[in-house]
Order: sequence, then C-alpha cells, then structure tokens
Amino acid sequence: MIYLKTSVGIELRGEDMLIASLQGNFSARAFTHFARIQDYRTRNKEDVRREINLFFRSHRLSKERIVLGIPRKDIVMRYLDLPSEVADNLKQVVQYQVQSFEPTEEDRFYHDYSLLRRNGAGKRLSVMLVMVRKAMLDDLLQHLLALGIRPVSVMAGSIGLSNIFLQNRKDLQGKTFVLGNLGTSSLEVIALHEGSMLFSREVPKEDGTSWKDLILREAAEAASKIRLGPEGAVEKLALAGESSKSSYVEIKGEIPDCELIQNCIGLDIPGENQSHAQEAASVLGLAYTGMVRNPSINVNLLPRERRIHQSRWAYVPAAVFGTALIVLLCALGFHRMAQQRILIRDLDQEILSLKVPVARVQSYRSQSEALEKRVKSVEELLSNRDVNLEVLRELSTILPPDTFLNSYRYQEGTIQISGLSGSASELIPNLQKSPFLKNGGQEGNIYKDQATGKERFGFKAKLEK
Repeated sequence: MIYLKTSVGIELRGEDMLIASLQGNFSARAFTHFARIQDYRTRNKEDVRREINLFFRSHRLSKERIVLGIPRKDIVMRYLDLPSEVADNLKQVVQYQVQSFEPTEEDRFYHDYSLLRRNGAGKRLSVMLVMVRKAMLDDLLQHLLALGIRPVSVMAGSIGLSNIFLQNRKDLQGKTFVLGNLGTSSLEVIALHEGSMLFSREVPKEDGTSWKDLILREAAEAASKIRLGPEGAVEKLALAGESSKSSYVEIKGEIPDCELIQNCIGLDIPGENQSHAQEAASVLGLAYTGMVRNPSINVNLLPRERRIHQSRWAYVPAAVFGTALIVLLCALGFHRMAQQRILIRDLDQEILSLKVPVARVQSYRSQSEALEKRVKSVEELLSNRDVNLEVLRELSTILPPDTFLNSYRYQEGTIQISGLSGSASELIPNLQKSPFLKNGGQEGNIYKDQATGKERFGFKAKLEK
C-alpha cells in the first residue's frame, strides 16, 4: 500500500525505548512497525544507535517527524483558573506562573500550555500548564542526539494517548472518559471531560494490591478531582499498557463499560502488530499527534531554539508526488474510458459489416418458410384426393372374372365391399395382399347363393395412404 504520511512515536518507558510508526493516506491510518530497544541508557551508544538505524532503514522510515514521549513522573502538570481579561496576554501570564514554580536557577523549566475551556459563561479561562525540568530534558535530548534521534516535539506519553483516543470523536459535550495506562509496576489514570485532559496521575502498584482495586481507587480520585457530580457518569474506561490484557477480564467484571484501547482508536492494525497494540498505544498516540495538524491537546515541551522549522519548500516533493499520483489516477480513468469507446466503435463497425450477410440469411429463411408452406399445402391436397377410383381400379385387377360386386362403401378411410364369387375363400387372401389396403379381413360368413350358385362374401379394410 502507498502511504502519503509517516510519523514515528518514541516513548521512554523505564530503561526501554519503544518505537512505533504510524502511516496513513487519504482514507486510513495503519500501525505498521514496532520495536522495543532495551536498556538504551546503559548499553553502548554505538550498539543502540546501530539498532535504531537498522529499524528505520529496514522499514524505510524517515526520521523527519519523530514525536518523543517522556515518562509522566518527569512531567509537572498544573491547572490554572484565570480571568478572561488575560486572554490577550495569556502567554505572558503563563510565563509568570512558571517563574513562580522556579525557586532557583537550577530548577528552571521548559513549559507549554493548552487552553482547555472557558468557564462561567466565558468569564474564566481554564489552562493546562505542562512543565519539565530544563536540566533533565537537555541531558535527555543530548543523549538521544548521540543515538541519531532528533524529535520535532516532546510531550508526556499520556498526552499522546489522550489525543489518539479522542480522534474523530463527536458530541463530547458533557461526556467523561477515563484512560488507564497499566504498566509493569505502575498505573497512570487520565480523566478526559468534554475533550479536555483534566486529570493525570501515576502511582506505583504495591504488592498485594490488584489492578482492579488500584484502578477503582484512582478512577474515584479522578472523578473527585474533576468534580464529577452525583448525576455525572463515566462513559467508558479504556485500558492500555503492558498489563492491560491480563487484567481486562477482572476489571470488566467490576466495570462493565470497560474496553481495551486498541478497540477504541480506529486504526488498521496488521496481524503481526496485534500483540503490540496495547503496550504501544501511547507510542501510537505520540505518532498520531505528530501526523495531524490540530490534535485535541497540542503541547510541545521542546525548546523553541531546538525546534525544526521546515520551509514551505520542504513540502514541494510531497505536493509534486501527490499531484503526480492524482494525474496518474485521472489518466488511468481516462484510459479505461477511451478503451470502452474504442471497443464500442469496433463493435458498431462489426455489426455494420454483418448487416448484408444477416439480411441474406433472413431472406433465405423467408424463402425456406414459404417453400415449407407450399409443401404442406401440396401434402394436404394429396391427402384429401379421391382415392376411390384408384381402389376400384385395383379391385378390377385383383378380382377374378367370375366375381361381381354388389356394394362398395367408403367412409373415413375404411372401405367395405360385398359380392358374389365362384371361389370367395381364395379371394380374401388376394385382397389382403393389395398395397392399397391394410388391416383387411373377412366380414361376416361366406355362404352359397342358391339363385346363382356362387359364394356370397363380405370384406372390410383400411386404405393405405
């Protein structure tokens, strides 16, 4: 399949680096490739770099659009409630708020924010402020650069997870969703209300505590934090992460409106990647965030001086390729139309060339039908001819001179004769041998006439037509 867009998500999860590629075209997006690079911080950098380059090169993936997800524990999130009058100077006001969280020069933050909604009929602004320590991120970016990775955007993996869950969802008014990202030893719960991320917290899983109990406790805490009223309800709980499949049945038994997130994100997931869909959900969310123009939560912690600003000329090859593809599709459609027109024209010419032979055949058929009618008429005339004369002529030949007929009767193909003969018993076999007569036989008894001394006989037969 030809993909017009490719985006790669990279999430740092514990000691491992998870990489997932999302590729799409006009109609759909597909989770195409996945890799887990183990111990990326402690292994030899050249070995890790080689393994990463092999992944990108073997799958023909570009490094131009990489979105990096850092652990939730390294992220500081604050929710600001501000008067609407500061809307025009919101960036500066947020900067002041960030400075209040920086007690020393060493504790400087990189930050970004997302405007969530306006409260109180537009009189208040709700802002989500996301921060990461400058020293930590600088060190991390330097290490990744040595591995050949230069991201275009940096955010928490949970933000990517929220974005891919919210994609194409309509009618979010008044609706609340909870996402549970179940790792190997920790749980992050995310509360989404009306398309905004209002709560996010990661807690460790203690020994003896089941995933069901932990997620019920954290979901209740999230509902409390976002002030979900008694009449409010969570529409759905979506589970992601390495431990989500193994705990799904247990959690669904307690929360019926619970689903695995791979069934909620509307991606094409090939068979070889089905087993990775749950653990890679947040990584796919990062890739999705880098692919779309306006994600639901648009946050980038990458310092502006490190961001890659592509000129408009960078889009020229993609535009040329897209135009060429459209022209090719149009040419293919025109080619099929032209072929159909040529075929129709050839068929019309063939039909025209067959008109004279067809007319000749139809003429022969008409003549044949006329001859058949004439033959039938002649046969009917012959069948209706008067055969009595022929029968009488035949009888005059067969009958001996001393034989006289007293009566001759013809009715519906049957003749009956009677008369006198010197030897009637010899006469009957001769009549039966006549080609004009069939099924002939004696009728009545033969007896001697006292007046003439001859034998009186009767004979009946069918005429042979």
